This record gives sequence, structure tokens and C-alpha cells, in this order.
Amino acid sequence: MARPKDADKRQLILSEAKKMFAERGYERSSMGTLAARIGIPVGSLYTYFPSKEGLLGHIIEEGWGEFAAYLEEGLGSRTISARASEAGLTKLAFLVRKALPALFEDMDLIVILLGQAGSATRLKEKLDYLASLIASIIGECVSERGENPKTALPELEAGLLVMLLGSLESLRLSRRIDMGIGAGEIIAFLASTVEAALGRALPEV
Repeated sequence: MARPKDADKRQLILSEAKKMFAERGYERSSMGTLAARIGIPVGSLYTYFPSKEGLLGHIIEEGWGEFAAYLEEGLGSRTISARASEAGLTKLAFLVRKALPALFEDMDLIVILLGQAGSATRLKEKLDYLASLIASIIGECVSERGENPKTALPELEAGLLVMLLGSLESLRLSRRIDMGIGAGEIIAFLASTVEAALGRALPEV
């Protein structure tokens, strides 16, 4: 007979595993070490997660899913509240000033995503999603002023992909060495870069 599962214990396992994978690296972590950190029998872990790889997948997809849900809900509310002529700019301001900072706060998730940048994390898929979304919103902004986005900002998605990856990697490195920059400086750089490209200031959100 299968043992009953407890939601609080499941969350504790996810939380401690996330910290451990970020601190030690996935390859140097084990289910035994995780069980010892939590203070439970290792067999209890397998009641909740069938394998270390499965545990990693849950950490990544649940963490990313929370961010994506927050992002999409925020963009939807900005679409409703903004004037038609500024809908794109308002959504872009939310993404740069609110959504990306929320993602950047989850340093453990970022370290895991970059440290396991393969099939388990589907990192490229996630970055492609963000780059495509940002490019679409910037396209709205450019269209609002009567220009063709492809002509005004060629190769936009590729540039955004590089910028996003560079931002995440900078955050990961700043956790290990004192680079003199943090999430605030990176967000300020992204905002100023977007404003320079558009020739318009992002509104406060």
C-alpha cells in the first residue's frame, strides 16, 4: 500500500532540493544527501519523486510556470488598462520593470537553469519564449508609431536572446564573484537599451 503524501513535505523537499542543486550542482547532489538535509528517510523522497531527474524537472517547471503565469497575467491586465495608443509600451514597461526583476530574484532557479542547460531544463525553449514575447511587444510599440517592426528593428529576436542569456549569466557570476553589478543594474541597462532603441521612455508601472 502506497504511503500518503503530504503537501507541506512535498514543498519542503522541493525547496531544499532547489537550494542544494544551486549550491552544490546537480551532478554533485544525491537523494541521500537531500534526505539527510531534511532529516527524513531517503525512501520518503521516492514517495514524492521517482528520481533525482524527476525532482529536478519539477523544480524547474514549477518555478518557471509561476513566473510565466505572473508575466501573462500582468501583461493581460496592462492590455485592459492601457490606452490603445500605448498598450505595447505599457506591457513592455511591465515586463522590464516588474516581470524580469521577479525572475531575477529567483537566483537558485537561474543557477540551476544555466548549470543544467540541456534537455532537462529546456533553457533554449524558455529563452526563445521570452525573446519572442518581448519582440512581439516591441513590435506593437513600433507599430503604434506607424512603423514596420521588421524594418525598424531587424534581427530583434536574436539580439534579445543574446541579451537575456547575457543578463542571466551575469547574475549567476555575480553570485560567485564581486562584479559590482546586480539585478538592479542589469534591469536599468535593459530598460535604457529598450528606450534608446524605441526613442521613447518606458512609463512607470
